[in-house]
Amino acid sequence: MNAPINPPRPGRRGFPTWTLALALSTVLIAGWAAFLALAPPPQVVPPPAAVAADPQVESTPVNQVRLLVGRDAIAVDVLANFTADTGLKVVLDIYDTNEQSEVLAASAANPPDVIMVSGVGLKALVGLDLLQTIPRTDLVNARNIDPALAARTVIYDSDNTHSVPLLWGTIGLGFNAAKLAERLGPAAVPDSWAALFDPSIAAKLADCGIQVIDSPTGVFPIALAYLGLPTESVKIEDTDAATRLWESIRPSIAKFSSQDIIDNLAVGTVCLAVATSGDAYQARDRARIAGLANDIRYALPKEGAVVLYELLAIPRASVNSANALRLIDYLLRPEVAARMTNAKGFANAVLGSTLYVKPEIKSDPALAPDLGNLRAMAEMSPAPAVAALRNRFWQLINAPVAAPPPAPALAPAPDPAPDPVTEAPPAAKSPTAP
Repeated sequence: MNAPINPPRPGRRGFPTWTLALALSTVLIAGWAAFLALAPPPQVVPPPAAVAADPQVESTPVNQVRLLVGRDAIAVDVLANFTADTGLKVVLDIYDTNEQSEVLAASAANPPDVIMVSGVGLKALVGLDLLQTIPRTDLVNARNIDPALAARTVIYDSDNTHSVPLLWGTIGLGFNAAKLAERLGPAAVPDSWAALFDPSIAAKLADCGIQVIDSPTGVFPIALAYLGLPTESVKIEDTDAATRLWESIRPSIAKFSSQDIIDNLAVGTVCLAVATSGDAYQARDRARIAGLANDIRYALPKEGAVVLYELLAIPRASVNSANALRLIDYLLRPEVAARMTNAKGFANAVLGSTLYVKPEIKSDPALAPDLGNLRAMAEMSPAPAVAALRNRFWQLINAPVAAPPPAPALAPAPDPAPDPVTEAPPAAKSPTAP
C-alpha cells in the first residue's frame, strides 16, 4: 500500500469542510448586501418592443394640443389666439356623429388631448371609461363656470368629474321668414311644432324644402312633446305614436341631415329646418356675408325645445394632458367664451361673458333663452332598449324614398292593333312601424 502524498502533521486536526463553506457563504452574502446598499439605483430602460408599440406618443410634439370637435362647433380664430397667447399649436380634428367621437377618443394613432362633445356623447364616453377626471383645482378659470348650468349637466357626468360645460343651445325651428310668409301668410311665425307636424302645413312648405337634423335623441322628444306625452317615456306605444307622427309628414321632408343644414338655410335651399340655435344663427350670418336677402330666423315652439350642451373633456389616451388643461382653462375666460358665442350663436356657461356678447344674441330670447322659463327637454338617451327601438324606427323614417322606375318606352306599332298591356311598377311604400 502506498503512503499518502500529504500525510497529516502530528499534533494538528483537519478543518471540517462544511464549516469552511458556511464561512465563505457568509462573507459573500455580506458583500452583496453592502453592494446593494452603496450602489446607485439601476436605470429602468423600457424594452424596445414597448417603444415601438406606440410611436405616436414618442413623436408627439410637446408644444401642441390636439382638439377633437364636432363640425362647425369651434371658432377657429379663438384657437389662433390661444396659440398666440401660449405658443401651443392646436391640431384640429373633426367628427360628425357621437359614434365617431367614441372611436377617435380611444384612438392610439392620433389620440386627442381635448374633446368637445354633446351631453349624450359625453355620457357614452364616461360609460366606456375613456375619460380622465378633471380636478377643478387644476383650472384657474373653473370659478367662472355658472353653477346653475353645471347643475344641469350632472345628468351626463355625475358631479361633473370628467368634464366642464362650455356652450349650450336648443333644438327648435330655423326658417326663411319671406318664404314662409309667401305660403302661410304674412304673419306666419312658427311658434308651435304644428308648423312641422301638421301635415297640411308641412305640405304647403314641401316645395321650398324642409330639412330635419339626423338625431334620434333630438327628434323623438319634440314629437312626444307635441303629442303631450312624456319625452323620456319608456312605453313602446308612445314611441310608436311618435314614429307615426313623423311618418305622417315624411312625404313633405326633403332631407334628413345635420351636416349641411347651415348652408341650406343660408342659400335658401330649405325654408324650414329642425335645427339648433347655433345652426340658425350661423345660417343668418353666412347669408349676410354672401349678400343674400334670405331673412333667416329661429323660433322656440311653445310645446318646448330640446336643450343641448357642449362639454370639454380629456380622453385617457391624451399624451399632452397638461396642455389640454391649459386649453380648457383658456376657453373658460369670459372674453374667450364670448367670442365663441359671437361666432357660433350658442350661449355659453361662463359667468361674466355677457359683457362681451353681441347685443343681437344676448337680446334675442330664442338664442339666449331664460332656462328657468323655457319648457326645456334635455337631450338624453332613454333606457337602452327604448333608445334602440327609436333608432330602428328613425332609420326607417329617414331612409331615402326610392322613386318608381320610369316606364319603358314602347315602340310604335306597325298596325292599329291594340297596345300591349303593361304592368305598372309597384308604388314606393312609406316606412311603417311594425
